[in-house]
Amino acid sequence: MNVMLKTVFPAFSIAAVLTCQAPEAKAEDSNHTAVGFFNSGVTCVGNGDYDHAIDEFSQAIRLKPGFNEAFYERGLAHIQKGEYFSASADFSQAIQLKPDYVLAFYNRGLAYAKIGDPDLAIDDFGQAIQLNPDFSEAFNKRGVAYIRKRDYDRAIDNFNQAIRLKPDFTEAFNNRGVAYMGKADYDRAIEDFDQAIRLKPNYTDAFRLRGDVYSRKGDYDRAIEDFGQAIRLRPDDAVTFNNRCWARALANKELEVALSDCNESLRIKPNVPGTLDSRGFVFFRMGQLDRALADYDAALGINPQLAASLYARGLVKRRTGDAQGGDADIAAAKAKDPKISERFAGYGLAP
Repeated sequence: MNVMLKTVFPAFSIAAVLTCQAPEAKAEDSNHTAVGFFNSGVTCVGNGDYDHAIDEFSQAIRLKPGFNEAFYERGLAHIQKGEYFSASADFSQAIQLKPDYVLAFYNRGLAYAKIGDPDLAIDDFGQAIQLNPDFSEAFNKRGVAYIRKRDYDRAIDNFNQAIRLKPDFTEAFNNRGVAYMGKADYDRAIEDFDQAIRLKPNYTDAFRLRGDVYSRKGDYDRAIEDFGQAIRLRPDDAVTFNNRCWARALANKELEVALSDCNESLRIKPNVPGTLDSRGFVFFRMGQLDRALADYDAALGINPQLAASLYARGLVKRRTGDAQGGDADIAAAKAKDPKISERFAGYGLAP
């Protein structure tokens, strides 16, 4: 699952300025000029001009090397550009200059999370919480980092703290639902997604995730309904079109509509192995075995590790007279996922 939360990057500014341009440097007043460059950088960030902002903050730092706020703001600009290593370096410098810089710890944690190091992220969110025990967003983000480690119990503990501090914290309810999904505690997950939707009726991710839970529970009608609501809110979401296609295929109903959903998903985001696998399954259900085989071949050509595609391709090969090839694919799938036969038996399919 891929849970992405809206990131809040608190901004620091000294004074409002109207243009993304710093004053001319004055040798006799370098501190004033550093502030001018800094303010110009903040304005650039507000205008979405992150390259220019980084240049302005760099000028401020050149003139005032101990300007911790400039390091911090430059780090935020790097995050906006997706330059997470540079961002973490700037936040580290800001922390070195100001060891109790709560927001620098928090945002460095975000950068580490984006880099893919949940342990360092957890450490930094912990430092932010130690400095500010009421920092609900830090608890929330630390919970997300624990989800990345599949430590769902600790994740839930952190989301509980976030909700205790902020009872209307929509994202924390949503994320706690994801953690309960990880524990296969689907009823509690649904309760949390319900609450997230009550707090934010247009919460696309909560509808999509609740649809995923209903699909896992075999309640395909509710899953399809939730995916439909998510698509109405976000019509260009390839993932949700694929999920709705898959739910219909599992239910073995409205297969032409399912095919349309998979096609739309692939139009929005082509060559996604999981979606090719879903469409292959739809073709399988429809009895169009040649087209199913083509999609499974395409999916495995992109990602040879897909056990489900291997197993399904094996079933298709056996049904088209290639028993040897089918047995080989099924054996390879079982080696990757020992429970794959059980899963497909639940779909009503067996060798």
